[in-house]
Amino acid sequence: MGVVSGITHFFESIGETIYGIFAAILQVFNLIFSTIMGVFRGFVNFVEGTLGFAFDNFFVLGTFTAVVLGYLLYAQRNGTTMSSRKVKN
Repeated sequence: MGVVSGITHFFESIGETIYGIFAAILQVFNLIFSTIMGVFRGFVNFVEGTLGFAFDNFFVLGTFTAVVLGYLLYAQRNGTTMSSRKVKN
């Protein structure tokens, strides 16, 4: 019974070794896939943040420019700017 038990354990060990090798290969592929997806997600988040920052600042600066130009046009038509006062005098 000892020889049969030893041979059985030997083949079980070979099976577990093969299973462990395939499990390790599967984990490596899973790690590679997770890394690629993580890099892709990071890139998408970076682009989203950068574009959001650019659009927010564009609209803030555009609004500020529109207010300044609007004030200058309004003041110019009413003659209340410094340059228009000098011309009147």
